Amino acid sequence: MMELKASQLIKLYMHTQIVIGYIYYAPTPEARLLDALNGTSDLGPVKQGNFLELNNVIINHGDGTEEKIQKAYINKSTVQLAATLGNADAGRGIGAQHGPKSYPFVEKLPVPVHVETETYVVTGNMYRVTLQKTWHVLEDSPVFLPLTHAQVYSRSTEVCERAPFLAVNKEHILSLQEEEKTALRKMSDADIRRELKKVS
Repeated sequence: MMELKASQLIKLYMHTQIVIGYIYYAPTPEARLLDALNGTSDLGPVKQGNFLELNNVIINHGDGTEEKIQKAYINKSTVQLAATLGNADAGRGIGAQHGPKSYPFVEKLPVPVHVETETYVVTGNMYRVTLQKTWHVLEDSPVFLPLTHAQVYSRSTEVCERAPFLAVNKEHILSLQEEEKTALRKMSDADIRRELKKVS
């Protein structure tokens, strides 16, 4: 078995808590956070099925308390959103590489979307192939939907955060709509909060 050396710091948004920790990948450029979440790879912790293994974990509870633990196993079905922290291209695999892409990469077009879950309001760029409709992407089998250039607004804390890469659990989506081509990421944080509060 390949030794897991490469790691990625991720942030998991759940209903009552936010978890930050390191997930370990096999050290290949093809490794993606999305594969770990959707269970579509044979590499690394994905083999654990319904749970993600995180190390050096910080848990921020809904009551404001913080807990630090060495290792935690997180049930994927409880994760509403999963974001990479640090490098904007981390966890994106082949799609983040410059220049020609090798198979099985498929070029996709960005579509600005507005997503609502019970706890969070999200804007960002969803991706689909040329003739694909948004509902095709939503009905497709992978559970987690990738977004780039995302903003996450918490309904409970009224805090807005930016995430270069974000995966949204489709099982937690209340609604999704396409946005105008002028993305919210060009606005200030205060403008984003104001716009998101209008629709929440």
